[in-house]
Amino acid sequence: MNKIRTLHLLSMLLVGMLFSSCSAEESVDADYSFEVARDVTQSISDFHSVEFSTNKNLDLGFYEGEVWIKLEISNGTNPASFIVLCNDLINQNYRFYKLDTSTNTFIPRQIAPEIEKYDHRSFNFAKPNFQVDLDENEQATFLITTSSDGRILQATPKLISINEFLSVKQQTQLIDIVFYITILLLLLINLFYFRLIRSDIYYYYGAYILSSCLMYLFVEGRLYGLGATHVLVDHLMFIAIRIWILANVLFTVTFLETRTTNPGFYKFIIAVLALTLLPSTIYQLIFPRFSISTLHMFENIIGFVWIILSLVTVRIAFKKRKVKSTYYLISYSSLLLFVLLGLIDSHTTILPGDPFSYFKIGTVLEFIGFTYFITLLVKQKLTMNERLEKELSESRKELQEKEKMLASKNTDLVSVFKLIENSFSSESDWNDFKQRFEKLDANFVTSLEARHSDLSKSEIRLLTLIRIGYSQKEIANILNIAPDSVKKARSRTRKKLNLQDSVALADYLLKL
Repeated sequence: MNKIRTLHLLSMLLVGMLFSSCSAEESVDADYSFEVARDVTQSISDFHSVEFSTNKNLDLGFYEGEVWIKLEISNGTNPASFIVLCNDLINQNYRFYKLDTSTNTFIPRQIAPEIEKYDHRSFNFAKPNFQVDLDENEQATFLITTSSDGRILQATPKLISINEFLSVKQQTQLIDIVFYITILLLLLINLFYFRLIRSDIYYYYGAYILSSCLMYLFVEGRLYGLGATHVLVDHLMFIAIRIWILANVLFTVTFLETRTTNPGFYKFIIAVLALTLLPSTIYQLIFPRFSISTLHMFENIIGFVWIILSLVTVRIAFKKRKVKSTYYLISYSSLLLFVLLGLIDSHTTILPGDPFSYFKIGTVLEFIGFTYFITLLVKQKLTMNERLEKELSESRKELQEKEKMLASKNTDLVSVFKLIENSFSSESDWNDFKQRFEKLDANFVTSLEARHSDLSKSEIRLLTLIRIGYSQKEIANILNIAPDSVKKARSRTRKKLNLQDSVALADYLLKL
């Protein structure tokens, strides 16, 4: 429980850092305005013919085309520097220009050595950022261009101070540190319990955690600036998303035991998994450049479909695995809640902090929930195993005692049979027989003698064998006499007992 409390504190720290980023923004000491243009087809040299709008909203879903952002800014009496910041994470083809008033042309502010690998951003940060440097009383015009091949575009610009940008960058790094430390602690806790009980659930859960981290690294643009081409980064991101979907689905059906409780639906899930992930991967490999724009929309749709299927899986499993379904829903709903908040903030910017940080908080809370509930289930299983082992040990002891008792009785029975074969010529033989048989069948001989004192020792010997349950033929073999002799002796003894014809001799003897 101490480890769970530690993870809870880390998640609260993550939330605290997110909301600490909503502190009052530092004012920009300059007059400025943004204008944007969509679906631009002109070249940079023809910028005068482009129509700009004051509506600067460039958060566009699955947009295909080129957009321009124009910044008109007038500085005060002191030299100053500012940052134009956009929210894009998966679009890496921004260009940054400044208008040269002497030639009335836009000149690139930075020259990217390899356009396929770098854009014009000023700092190596996941979000596009462009530093605006102004002299005292300078008026300048800057232009930012970007294009989208069908992916989600979040290019809405924001002008902030250098200090505010550095603060945003630092907060992002702190959230990342807490996020990945929490993930590491979760992995260590689950590794500890995996060593206690080798359950398959830990393989799928570990894969789910690691694939989530991998997906965040790619989707957040963490590979930017490392020398990989934009095309390669896109394809690696698609693969990471598919690995995450695969791990998530396999973990879900394993946690809810879908294969056991509903084999038909399990086969359906696996079939849908193969039909969605395999063809898209083959398509991606065959058409590495052409496929990117299509895959951006496809991956988002597939991700939504799998969220719905996960909820359907929980609904189906609820009838037979109510407790596990409840545990799963509690953990998974925390992720969905914060993903929804992140999506709302990415399009409205009405919530504090960075939109993608909400996704991370939801992921942390989800993993804390799953880790806690899996730990709880494992402990219950360990307790049950200990109880079963204890019961098994007690059963083994009882069985051993019964075997010893049976062995002892068998020994006594053999000795009794040997005495039965004797003719009881002496009184000591008779007493020995009675003592040994009393151990096997308490008070039988005594009761028989008390009720029928006229019985001879041979007749008692015969009745003892009948009492044990031997047949006429078996008694003849034991006494080494003819079966007819046994029959005659049985008839004589029955008369001595004064039994009615309706009473079976064996039944009478069993009641003594």
